Amino acid sequence: MKKINNGILSLFVAVIISALDIFLKGNGYTQFILALAAAYVVFNMPRIPDKLKSIPYSKLVLFAANIILLAVTFNHKVLLVNMLLLSYLVWGFLTPFFIRLKAFIPATFLLSFVAVYAAPFLYFSVPLFLLAFYPVYALGAITCQKNIIKTKKIWLFGFLNLVMSGSLLSLFMYKSLGQKILESILFTNTVKLGTVTAVYLPFIALFLAWFAASANILFQMLVPKFVKGNAAFNLTDYIKPVLNFIAFSAISAIATFLCEFSIRQSVKATAIDMLHPNILFNFLVLCGLYLLFISILGKGISNVILAIVTIFLTVANFIKFTYFDEPFYPWDMYMFKNLIGICKDYLSLPLVIAAAVVIAGLLYLLVRFRKKVFRYLRPRINFVVLPFAIILFLINANILTDYKLSIQVGVQRSWYIGKAEITANGMFAQNYYYLTDLEKYLNPKPEGYSEDTMQAISEKYPVSGSDSVPVSSVNTNSGSVEKPNVIAIMSESYWDLTRLNGIEFSKDVAENVHKYQKGMLAPPAIGGGTANTEFEALTGMSLYFMSPGIIAYNAYLRTETPSIASVFKDNGYSTTAIHPNGGWFYNRDKVYNYFGFEQFHDVKSFNMITETKGPHISDYALVDKILDTLNSSEKPAFIFAVSMENHDPFDNKYSSFDVSVESDQLNASQKNIVTGYAQGLYDADQSLGKLIEELKKSSKPTLLYFFGDHAPRLGSLDDFFKVYDKLGAKEDSELKQGIGELKYYTTPLVTWSNYREMRTFPKIISPSHLSYEMLKDAGVSYPNYFNIMPKLEDKYPIMHLKNMGLVDEEDELVKDYRLIQYDLLFGNKYLKDTVNQN
Repeated sequence: MKKINNGILSLFVAVIISALDIFLKGNGYTQFILALAAAYVVFNMPRIPDKLKSIPYSKLVLFAANIILLAVTFNHKVLLVNMLLLSYLVWGFLTPFFIRLKAFIPATFLLSFVAVYAAPFLYFSVPLFLLAFYPVYALGAITCQKNIIKTKKIWLFGFLNLVMSGSLLSLFMYKSLGQKILESILFTNTVKLGTVTAVYLPFIALFLAWFAASANILFQMLVPKFVKGNAAFNLTDYIKPVLNFIAFSAISAIATFLCEFSIRQSVKATAIDMLHPNILFNFLVLCGLYLLFISILGKGISNVILAIVTIFLTVANFIKFTYFDEPFYPWDMYMFKNLIGICKDYLSLPLVIAAAVVIAGLLYLLVRFRKKVFRYLRPRINFVVLPFAIILFLINANILTDYKLSIQVGVQRSWYIGKAEITANGMFAQNYYYLTDLEKYLNPKPEGYSEDTMQAISEKYPVSGSDSVPVSSVNTNSGSVEKPNVIAIMSESYWDLTRLNGIEFSKDVAENVHKYQKGMLAPPAIGGGTANTEFEALTGMSLYFMSPGIIAYNAYLRTETPSIASVFKDNGYSTTAIHPNGGWFYNRDKVYNYFGFEQFHDVKSFNMITETKGPHISDYALVDKILDTLNSSEKPAFIFAVSMENHDPFDNKYSSFDVSVESDQLNASQKNIVTGYAQGLYDADQSLGKLIEELKKSSKPTLLYFFGDHAPRLGSLDDFFKVYDKLGAKEDSELKQGIGELKYYTTPLVTWSNYREMRTFPKIISPSHLSYEMLKDAGVSYPNYFNIMPKLEDKYPIMHLKNMGLVDEEDELVKDYRLIQYDLLFGNKYLKDTVNQN
């Protein structure tokens, strides 16, 4: 039978699909059919008779004409015929220079994958058709004019490649349907892509090229009359490269799966998430590192490194999530002694014996086959793979370090570290963020830290002289001493809005605060970071000694930590925390337990239908919960409450208002925000008044502290201070104290009691001073280290990262404070039980 010229047939197919591409406006599936047909044309391009060789400069002229056509259509619709002709000319010119390379075909697939991945991040547009389909052309050029040797092994190899590539192509096309990649599968209209598309696209390009190459090879084997060959071609030479690719992909996928499983601890949930853009990007991050190691060190050492890292991250995170419900952090190294303690409880003799047998077996195999092992681990540089590995690594690094790119794939550096963040970002991306932020999370041991030093500090600050305070407990008629109840309310975003100039309110939004205010605080944050103000107020410690951006609750609190809650508990108090938000937020459900709170009422303790105002639980409902808790306690009570109603955003928050705002300096949007915030302030103030009135009726002695956690965001993140700067604020107190830069940080401090006079604070203070104030006012016994606070208040009333120049870090007082904080938070807690009898 006469052989049919495959090149002529492919020309006919090219004409048909080019016409369809021009005149047929098809959907994504039509594009897919055209892509497969285009792959057939590309595979057979080397077989097309070259009639242009005899015409001088004909190819150069044709190339120039196609470039002009491409420039004209590039920003609208790139024509398939343009891509076919341009590819034919470019590939035909370049391929003869590289076709004799031993790793030519594997290199073309790697080139295609990396180039398609890199294309969206270039500063210029690239016709992706040239990149995506080149491996198909390269395989067609290798097999041109050759008869493929047919054996059972080759038939099996061909069909397995077709099934694997087809399955993976179908899976990725299905997962990427929402990204409109199917409509771009011809790679003619994907010159300007988003990052999410860029994550899926290289896989689709790879699997499409793999599938098309496999299909064309099988077609050539099945229908030999289409082949006009004079030489034999043995496909067995390509079995090893394919197996290496499968092994590389499988090892990377398994490592990614195990690490993600350690976070989710569910096979089903992990499998579902594996093809999400964020986890797929993590897979690419790992592939980039793994490929870089292989190209520099060889497969042996690279596999060992990957195995060690994977096992370590998987085991460490599995244990942390099992026992602490949070990820393993690099700064958790100090917890290894705790890990050993945990493991001891679950060790058994059979388990120890099994582990010993496994270790002994591995050592025997290592010794028995040491020559093969050393040969396997011998470093080898792969110069073919190295450039692609470097490019892939740089692309991933670019995405990780560019916020606008990373957020598109669901990966971003967050101020909130914990389970939610690592689940969203994935293991490898998140650990990159951990490692790049490692320095700010590590707290090296201060010079001179020891048990003797801490004992000396404990003895250095006794209560004596002007620092001594009378016992505040009340003598009852029976002669016994009654300990006072202590209530502390940290009001969300409470800042005195009446300090702004050029604004009028229909009523005093801070009537009760103005009536009972005794001072002002300088919280460590503005617009957010509630937990840091809370941390200072409950522990007496300071964010001053931590790096900017640290949330102590998330970064450091993993074990029992002394706080005023534990102190009150040791003095016979019931200790309750109340916060009508999710208990998981800021890890409060764990941290409050570490602090010594016996109960924690989060949002689940409230009725989301009847007790809300705006989107959150109202401050009135919070006060009711405080009163209920107080009345139900048989012991003296310490209650720490954090409100939620006045959380931003403030625009369009309420359906009705008790307060109206007037200002000719604010636009409509800004006035809307300020009005919403003013209503929240009014509700907080009125609920405070309600609480005080109820406590006045009580015969139980009570101490009340009310303060704001931080000033609000009166606008978007881009114009955070716009309203403040536009109106200006009264700043007499801040200027008098030399802290004008903190004028938007300071919040009101209210202290009140139904049985005694409360102190007025002459200076603005840090929230950390409140802890000592509450213990002193209640007349309870407390650890000696709190006695440093009056000295600090006198010399350094505010220790804030915004006024570091006002603090002498060489001052012995500051050094002692740093040592105290290190001991309680990171050290051996020598000072925890040094009790002062107040």
